[in-house]
Amino acid sequence: MATAVVLAALTGGLLVPTVAGSAFAATGDRASVSGRYGDFNGDGHVDLAASAPDATVDGVTGAGAVTIAYGSADGAGATQAERLTISQSSKGVGGQAEAGDHFGFSVAIADFNNDGFADLATGTPGEDVGDDQDAGIVQILWGSPTGLSSSARLADPTSSDQHAHGRTLAAGDFNGDGKDDLAAGNTSAQAWLYAGGITKEGADSGTYPLGNLNAWGGEVVALTAGDVTGDGADDLLFNHGELYQSGGDASTLGLQPPVTVGGGRDSYSSVFGDINNDGYGDIVVGRAGDHGGQITYLPGRPVSQTDPSWTVDWDRRFTLDQGAFDTPGDNDPYDRYGAGLAAGDINGDGYDDLAVGDPNEDTDTDTVADAGHVTVLYGGSIGLTTTNRQVFDQGTEGVPGENEAGDGFGSRLLLSDLNGDGRKDLTVAALGEDDGSGALTTTLLGSDITITITVTGARSLTPTSYLLSTDGQPHLGSSLQGHPPITPRPLPEAG
Repeated sequence: MATAVVLAALTGGLLVPTVAGSAFAATGDRASVSGRYGDFNGDGHVDLAASAPDATVDGVTGAGAVTIAYGSADGAGATQAERLTISQSSKGVGGQAEAGDHFGFSVAIADFNNDGFADLATGTPGEDVGDDQDAGIVQILWGSPTGLSSSARLADPTSSDQHAHGRTLAAGDFNGDGKDDLAAGNTSAQAWLYAGGITKEGADSGTYPLGNLNAWGGEVVALTAGDVTGDGADDLLFNHGELYQSGGDASTLGLQPPVTVGGGRDSYSSVFGDINNDGYGDIVVGRAGDHGGQITYLPGRPVSQTDPSWTVDWDRRFTLDQGAFDTPGDNDPYDRYGAGLAAGDINGDGYDDLAVGDPNEDTDTDTVADAGHVTVLYGGSIGLTTTNRQVFDQGTEGVPGENEAGDGFGSRLLLSDLNGDGRKDLTVAALGEDDGSGALTTTLLGSDITITITVTGARSLTPTSYLLSTDGQPHLGSSLQGHPPITPRPLPEAG
């Protein structure tokens, strides 16, 4: 099905911040941080985007909002002036806050117009489009020297009711042309790819959606982008376990038919990271719905120039639950180990590390139900190791807050360099905090090669931190973004 992309560039001033002046001008060398890393204002520090899709805005329940904590040498959102809340009622976004729209249900970061500033893609799956109820829309909020500004809207590629376009998003360069693309999924077993460039004025000549990717027959729960083959173009993983490879021809916008990598309908999260530092993105899939939860680790591998098809190295693929790493607590049913995943190099040793959320784990010797905790596993030449393994919960000294029933600490995770020291810092979402308000524990600091994560300077960001209403369970932290893609290596020689 051929469908044209329509981008409506919206004019107007900057998005209205929670506090006057919170969108601020660049103060550093923006070339030091690529737009793909999540630097919206080009000041050289990665920024933190976190959605609150069930937030009440202007008294409207479930309208949704996205929060921005601008990065600095002191981490993300160190002061009130560095925090911003965006909704559909914000100037320049377009539309208005409406009940059940769930603006920001998903977010993705990339430099879509290639201007050096990171842009923010947002999905609003409950938006009505004409008579099409809950059709869903996707918008791009543009980065600039003063932060996120005006927006553009991507056309709805189908006309069926209630398919919630944009319920999941993933950004990457899928066809290797140097321009960031966007994949958007829905509840009708479809995902659409906008590739070839997106500009404020409209679509580049090559930008149009790919057709139905024929997922397993249910909603597209999650999409994840990363380069598993090392060919310089990103691959696209559906969380039911199919990997669409880069390297296809123009008719498929760079993606080839999928390879089954495992997973299943109980797979809700995934991440790419170069755990063994061989230049190929390794895949980690979280199967939180499988008994107490588990993760599957699948190392990346190259393709040959003479045979571009990529296959799974089944001998190196393995599945683990929390017991495999001597993690405190039992692997009880419904713990949801693997619900949150994040990858990045925490200690600067060249190996990406892995954070795994276990949000329904009972803490304090099993006396606080579903408080949740996070396990940090460090990478090495053989992959994940138990060396220096760390476990954090809200009862850990230095971590803000306390263990409370139902907090869900570890529901979502992000590893991103928020203070500009070259090492990834950990942000943890607790979606059940304060009866569903949600909260972020951020700036759990990555440190040098001899030290693991430290909690010095850790802070809590709540809806109140962003002057966001706590009515109606906003679930702050439902979607987190801001980590960079894998740096690829050249293709191996033929033969």
